Amino acid sequence: MKNILPIAVFSFLFLITSLSLAQMGTEEVGATHYMTNKPITIYPNASDYSGSVYENEEFANGYIFKNGKTLASNVALRYNAKRDEIEVKKSLRVSNSKAKVLLKHEEIYIKMLNKLIVYCSIKEGIDRAGYFMVLQEGDNYALYKKIEKKFIEGRESVNSITRDTPPAFKNVEIYYLVNKATGSFDKFPKSRKGKLKVFTHNTKEVKNFVNVNKLNVNKEYALAKLVKFYDTL
Repeated sequence: MKNILPIAVFSFLFLITSLSLAQMGTEEVGATHYMTNKPITIYPNASDYSGSVYENEEFANGYIFKNGKTLASNVALRYNAKRDEIEVKKSLRVSNSKAKVLLKHEEIYIKMLNKLIVYCSIKEGIDRAGYFMVLQEGDNYALYKKIEKKFIEGRESVNSITRDTPPAFKNVEIYYLVNKATGSFDKFPKSRKGKLKVFTHNTKEVKNFVNVNKLNVNKEYALAKLVKFYDTL
């Protein structure tokens, strides 16, 4: 029951518009209710490598929720995918040095740039707690995305023709089919064939839907569309 309740709440939040956000139950509270005293990690040598440790380099205005109520609105948020932390500051004008790390708890989640980001504890299918993006939410199934950052060492040029390759952070995206009845996570393989095998029920209908709609399920939007259809079966 513990696993089902947060996901059901997220389903409601994912569909609401900016107007409905203002109309939701609001419980503006002190920052101590959702923010730790931990300062964010500053990267002074960021120019030495390509890529970024962040899902989005810049802070963006967003909302912090707890159990369907707004804890804070129009606060500046940013997701550090390398450290798997949500960074918070009172406004975009505040210095990054004053930002703090959001409290990690399944009841606390955020929305920024029309993206819903939730925190999940260890469950069947995931061996590490962390933040996930909710891409599609239905009554029975949801599509979650986990963003990780892989550091790749730089390489020196071996001759005068080629250039040095600087170190870089590479984006790694992992997709999961979440069963809301059990709270379990099924990881989608990289291949198209492997992805289709994750849909274990009504396989004929699933394959027919993919073929009729000419879906490339290796694309995020197509996978989300398929999960939405699968939820109705």
